[in-house]
Amino acid sequence: MIVRRVKFWVLAATLALIGASAAQAQYFRPSESDIDPKTFEVDQKKIMGVKVPAGMKLTDLNGNPMKLGDMLGQPLILVLSYYTCDGSCSVINQDLLDLLMLLRDSERVKSGQDYKVLTLSFDRNDTVDTLGAFRTKLRMPNDLAKDWTFGLAADFEELKSLAHSLDYRFFWSPPDRTFFHPGAFFFLTPEGRVSRVLYALANEAKDVELAVLDAKQSQMKAKDIINFAVSLCYSYNYKEGRYTYNIPLFVAVGSLTLGVSALTGSLFVFKRRRKKIMKGSS
Repeated sequence: MIVRRVKFWVLAATLALIGASAAQAQYFRPSESDIDPKTFEVDQKKIMGVKVPAGMKLTDLNGNPMKLGDMLGQPLILVLSYYTCDGSCSVINQDLLDLLMLLRDSERVKSGQDYKVLTLSFDRNDTVDTLGAFRTKLRMPNDLAKDWTFGLAADFEELKSLAHSLDYRFFWSPPDRTFFHPGAFFFLTPEGRVSRVLYALANEAKDVELAVLDAKQSQMKAKDIINFAVSLCYSYNYKEGRYTYNIPLFVAVGSLTLGVSALTGSLFVFKRRRKKIMKGSS
């Protein structure tokens, strides 16, 4: 976990340094490359429950038309990227792939059964060819590749509207020839509402598993009760951007257990004393 956090901050620092150099180069030009640290953040509390447009038109790897709603019906992990990116986008998608590979043996969440993944480009210049090249570089195993779709937005204005609704800011830096953007994974419910946001290189496989379970709550079945109980042991820490032990729950359960034990003990002592008194009076 420590190594992953170091990688996350190295990535963020690298992007910030690039932006700083760009800002100096652009001193007498529009401040398009000035980096705002908030660019790499998403106001998760503000977008919780936001519903993505199911009717948004997309194009898949083979150039076939589809809609965003075709990916819904079960939890969906949405990643916004662009396909000519040589740096952060590859790292972001590769990190999610690595985490999902660690979950292949999970009994609680299964690819295809409990979640799907959609990587969607925000670059209007991306094509089916750049999409294919990007996907090939990831070298995805077949069991995960079949449930991971890479797509293009048919209407760039719809894409911008989607990004805005998710508080996802991206902009192009001409001198650096790159986009600056957050490295976020959006977890959507089967109905298409945002239920959680995680960041690349800042989380473990456990966090992804719990985020999927959070997104799946509306589809919980009897067999999922244990999974739900396990998820209650953790709570999302907005400050750290990951799941941590649900300390208030443990304190509450501990207090309840202590209270019940004390009450049981008191009743037991009371009954014993009552028996002694009754024997003495007889």
